[in-house]
Amino acid sequence: MTGRWPRSVVLAVMIMAALPAAAQNPDDIINFVAIGDPHTYTGNLVNLPQVVERINALAIQPDFVISMGDNIAGHEDHDVLADARAYHEQVSRLTAPHYYVIGNHECIPIEVYGLMTWEQLLGAWEMDSRWYSFDCKGFHVVVLDGWIALGSEAFAEVFAAEQQWLLSDLAATDLPTIVFIHQAIGFQQPDCPDWITTDNRKFWPPGNFFEQTIMAHADRVVGVFSGHKHKSLWKSWGGVVFHQIGASFMHDGQFAQVFIDRTTRRFFVLGHPERAERDAAWEIQQTYGDRSLMEALRPGVP
Repeated sequence: MTGRWPRSVVLAVMIMAALPAAAQNPDDIINFVAIGDPHTYTGNLVNLPQVVERINALAIQPDFVISMGDNIAGHEDHDVLADARAYHEQVSRLTAPHYYVIGNHECIPIEVYGLMTWEQLLGAWEMDSRWYSFDCKGFHVVVLDGWIALGSEAFAEVFAAEQQWLLSDLAATDLPTIVFIHQAIGFQQPDCPDWITTDNRKFWPPGNFFEQTIMAHADRVVGVFSGHKHKSLWKSWGGVVFHQIGASFMHDGQFAQVFIDRTTRRFFVLGHPERAERDAAWEIQQTYGDRSLMEALRPGVP
C-alpha cells in the first residue's frame, strides 16, 4: 500500500497554494452539507439520527443538505419502502432544505429485485424525478442518476431521456453549476492507491456521456460531487474539480460541509469530524481547500 497522493491532486494543491489570498464576499459563497452513502434500513439507521442532530447544530448553517445516494441499504430481504420512509422521517428533522441523489442501492431493489416501484420511492422521498435541478444563492445545482447499468441496452430509453434532459437543462442557464451524482464520475482506477491494490476497476468508461457533458461546460461547472466508492479524495481535471465524499456509515457518521465561491471558484471541504490523518484505505473524510471561505461566512469560527 502506498500513501502517495495522485499526481493530479498534488498539482492542484500546489496551484491553489500559489494563488494569492483574496477578500471573500459572503454573498458569493454557497455552503452545503453532503451526506455520503448512509446505507440505512429500518431498525438500523446507523449514524443517521446523530448526523442530523450534528448538522442542525453546525455553527454555520448550510444552504441545503444533500444525501448522496445509497441512502438505504437496499437488501433483497428488506422492506425497502419502509426503509426509504424511515430515512425520510429522519432527514425531515433537518432545519436546512434537504435533497436526494439516487444511488445503485435505490435502483437495484426497484429494477432487479422488484421490491418497490419508482413511483413509490419518489413519493416516499417527495421527489418529482430521479434527476432534477434547482437554483440556490446564484448557483445552478444539477442532481443526476448515475447508476452504471443505465449505460446498458436494457435501460437505453431511460438513459436517453436523462441525457436529453441534462443537455436542455444546462443550455437554459448561465449560472455557475454544481453537479451531484452517486457514481464516481471523473475518476478512474489510477486515481486512488486503494483502488489499484484492491483491483477496483468498475467505473463509467472514460469519455462517457456524463464526463463529456461536464467537460463541454467546464467554464461553468465549479464542482462535481460523488460517492459510491466510500473514499474521500479530489482531483482537478480539465478545469473542473471532482470530489469523492466519504461514506457516512463509517467513521462516527462523517459528512462533509462544502463552501464554494461563485466568483473565484475557490472551494473548501470541511470533514465532520475534522481529522488530520489520511487512512490507508482513503475512507476518512478529508478537509482541504481554502479555509478562508468558511471564515468569511462567520469570522472566528474554529
